[in-house]
Amino acid sequence: MNTIAKRAFLQRDRVVKAITADGHFRLAAIKNTKAVQTAQTNHHLSALATLLLGRAMSAASLLASFLKNEERVIVELLGNGVAEKVFAEAVQVGEVRGFVGNPQCTLDFSNPATKLSDGIGVGLVRVSRILYGNYEPVVGLVELVAGDVSTDIAYYLSQSEQIPSAVLLDVAFDNDGGVLQSGGLIVQALPDAPERDIVNMVESLKQLDNVPELFTNSFSPEEVLRLVTPIALKELDNVQVDFFCRCTLERFKATLSTLGIEEIRDMRASNQRELVCRYCNKHYTLSDKDFEEILVGLQAREN
Repeated sequence: MNTIAKRAFLQRDRVVKAITADGHFRLAAIKNTKAVQTAQTNHHLSALATLLLGRAMSAASLLASFLKNEERVIVELLGNGVAEKVFAEAVQVGEVRGFVGNPQCTLDFSNPATKLSDGIGVGLVRVSRILYGNYEPVVGLVELVAGDVSTDIAYYLSQSEQIPSAVLLDVAFDNDGGVLQSGGLIVQALPDAPERDIVNMVESLKQLDNVPELFTNSFSPEEVLRLVTPIALKELDNVQVDFFCRCTLERFKATLSTLGIEEIRDMRASNQRELVCRYCNKHYTLSDKDFEEILVGLQAREN
């Protein structure tokens, strides 16, 4: 890789996975600024919705980094707060997408009683892993304990998967409410990790600056990982991250083909032609030809 290409690669959104040389900890750091900026633009998100979704996207990508190839992770935060629901899905190969139930949710932080946790409210964290060879997703469910995403994901990992984990996730904003930097970090103690090393790791993480601020100061994900521990690291993977959705008009048409003939005819008669992907907010328009193709297929199935 030449110097220009290497510099461009290092500046891209990436998730880097590593393990300490002694095999006691596995770590992953993510910079996903562009992906979160894209989510904010596509979904027309408020700052609060962007913060919650950005953290959830970071969490999903970090957890997916521990999987293989096309395996994926879905992180959902479901509560009675103003955001209603936060959904993020990431594939190990670097794709991530997501949405917020109420994209324009806000909180009045001028009120001293208002807390960030009011965004999601009282509810649950659900993490689903879609793995090779499994007919059903592997699903874990725990209650929300903080509503800040970082603490909630760490709690999920300790309770549902019995893995002691530290999770740092955040989004930094500019003066206009746009995403300046976004990223995060996860550190997990493996079964043979000595208690003394775990204590030292926790103390090191307490001293770590806000991760997006490190990216603002030109740190790379690799450098962030090296700040966490003096123990030598072995890099295991380095994957580019993009906000990407696999929705297509053909997929929407395939879904519509599961409806009845009369329902499709009613859609056409009432000019219900616009289709919107909830995950990326992309809009599609059904043409008369599209309606005819769906109806011909349904009629052929009935004969």
